[in-house]
Amino acid sequence: MTAAAIGKSSILLAVDVGPHESAGYLSAAVEMASDLARVRADQVVVLHVREFSVGRLMPMMTEHGGADGQRMVDNIAARLRSAGVSACGQVREADVGHVASTILDAATEFGARLVVLSAPKRRIPLGSVAGHLLYQADVPVVIVGRTAGEEDSEPTPAGAAR
Repeated sequence: MTAAAIGKSSILLAVDVGPHESAGYLSAAVEMASDLARVRADQVVVLHVREFSVGRLMPMMTEHGGADGQRMVDNIAARLRSAGVSACGQVREADVGHVASTILDAATEFGARLVVLSAPKRRIPLGSVAGHLLYQADVPVVIVGRTAGEEDSEPTPAGAAR
């Protein structure tokens, strides 16, 4: 059941982890989503989109999410819940180049009032999923900058023990 179906607004937290990359850089985005959710008692929907190509299905799924993506979503949703934030997680699949539209479809489905994501590795998000979201979204998009040392830390929602 979607948050919109039960009359509750939500915040969509879009997360991604690349090959050989720690999910620790997501901590600032997780904290931002947690803080924003507390203001209006929103539900946080943690979403990871696995991008795949039919020609490279197995390598793409292994390199860009696969089981690691599901574990990351489950871990972040559990950490949010342990901090007192209503949260659920989902993993969806998208054709190469359609991650932003898949995120926006989920935002609509869950009645998200905003989308939160971590800043891409590049300084300027043009051409990235973040850039596409900024141009296509009908709801506000919050891109949370990375802070020094985030690569080595695990994501922890605000209010949770560190």
